[in-house]
Amino acid sequence: MKFVKTITLLMTFCVMAFGNWDRVNALGGNAGFWADDDANVNTFPAMVNNLDMIQVTGAGNESGSASVIWGEGTTWGFSFDGAGDTDGNDWVNLMWGNGTYGAVFSFGNSSNDDGWAPCTLCDGTDGDSADGASTSNELGLNFGMNMSGMDIGVGFSTGGSDNGNSVDTDDPSTFGLGVNVRRAQDVWLFNNMLVNFGMGNTATGDVTDSHMNLDCDLYTTLPTGDGVTAVFSLGFGYMSGGETGGDVETTHSMITLPSATLGVEADVTDWATVRFGMNHGYVLSSSDKVGDTEATSSGASNFDWDFGLGFDYGSFTLDMVLTDASLFNDPVRYITGRNEAALSSSATLTWKF
Repeated sequence: MKFVKTITLLMTFCVMAFGNWDRVNALGGNAGFWADDDANVNTFPAMVNNLDMIQVTGAGNESGSASVIWGEGTTWGFSFDGAGDTDGNDWVNLMWGNGTYGAVFSFGNSSNDDGWAPCTLCDGTDGDSADGASTSNELGLNFGMNMSGMDIGVGFSTGGSDNGNSVDTDDPSTFGLGVNVRRAQDVWLFNNMLVNFGMGNTATGDVTDSHMNLDCDLYTTLPTGDGVTAVFSLGFGYMSGGETGGDVETTHSMITLPSATLGVEADVTDWATVRFGMNHGYVLSSSDKVGDTEATSSGASNFDWDFGLGFDYGSFTLDMVLTDASLFNDPVRYITGRNEAALSSSATLTWKF
């Protein structure tokens, strides 16, 4: 999948991803439905004004990150990204808030010049070129504010790279723009609305690959018992895109109605929480066109669910998405240490002050 989740994540146009996604992913993958979670700092950057914390996310793998956010009156935040097995180019990952407005700024740059690089000569043979310097850069800026009962966030990103080969000049460049709006809205069984819009493209030489998506979700907190919180949403999703400038032009589009998300948190004890998240999307219409050939379909459904655990140790919290949901089928095996699979592939540790 995850079609429902993918639409949401396209809205985060930033070089660096901040926030506790281990909790949100276990609750259906849309941070906008959980306004109190720090994962909202990307889509609604004014959230930074509510945070004073140290957080390590992705613990357990090399591509994790660490963040620190604090301030009196003016809030500042810094984040440091782990590149894992790839070459990371993050230089600045900065957050700022003045009590009303918030911003997230990221910039990355890298270059490498070994003096020589292979190239293809005019006669079709291989040769060496002295212009072997390769570079890449990324820029992301998200801005948000609270206005008249609404949370508003806008995001912009751009980037590009140069492989240093004077013969191969088809170097890719990217552009992205997103808008997010969340407000109280009484409609039918729901009392909140979340709207996401995003567009972007990647240009490589004469070929441009572009996309656009729009989501509108109505959601509400269900009347559950003590220690249980549940959020349910129904919405509409539209996605389109295609490739132009190549030998064969392609286009694709998809309408999802309804798109549903259900997330539940339940306190097991005063220090442990169980989480469940579900996504379901009914494909009302889908079209894929390659050249003069077009294929259409409708009626397909996408379904996905996740489970997670949260622990509150007083001085810090621990959140994780379960990779093996058989914990609930055979918990004794995990308690006694006889499990073959890891309980989770990563975890998020958060110290709030």
